[in-house]
Amino acid sequence: MRGLFRPVAYFDKLELIKPSDLQSRGYRWLLLDVDNTITTWNNRECSPAVVDWFAVLPAWGIKACLLSNNSAERLQDLAGRLQIAFYPKARKPLPGGYLRAVKQLGGQPEGVLMLGDQLMTDILGAGLAGLDSVLIKPISLAQEFRWTYVNRRIEKLFIKGVLARTPHNHF
Repeated sequence: MRGLFRPVAYFDKLELIKPSDLQSRGYRWLLLDVDNTITTWNNRECSPAVVDWFAVLPAWGIKACLLSNNSAERLQDLAGRLQIAFYPKARKPLPGGYLRAVKQLGGQPEGVLMLGDQLMTDILGAGLAGLDSVLIKPISLAQEFRWTYVNRRIEKLFIKGVLARTPHNHF
């Protein structure tokens, strides 16, 4: 673990992460935030590039799970289309949801990577759970949940320092 707010990398978008790099680094299980990580806020559809990215994960021996504070109803269709698991109402950044999702996947914390767009929820929660994480640049800041605006303002206080010490678009 690199620290509570220290992702192992920062990527401009999810599709830039190569499954071959994930496999070579020992990651066999992925936990993924939904809003502004794999799709825009409150959107039930993903871009074709994101759908294609998820489709190749099994060939690399990687299992994925959506980890979200959203309801099961919001996640079920999306997870079904991507053919992956989901864990709703995770209460991020509390570590319990992360650890239960890892157990649901049949994973071990050492081989799990969390991917998300927020330091204050996704990255912090992964750190509290003892998991590695990758920060993804938000897809769009045009519309977000109201508490996300608060988190983003807090993030601004220290994100430059975090990003200065974090590999960009590679591990």
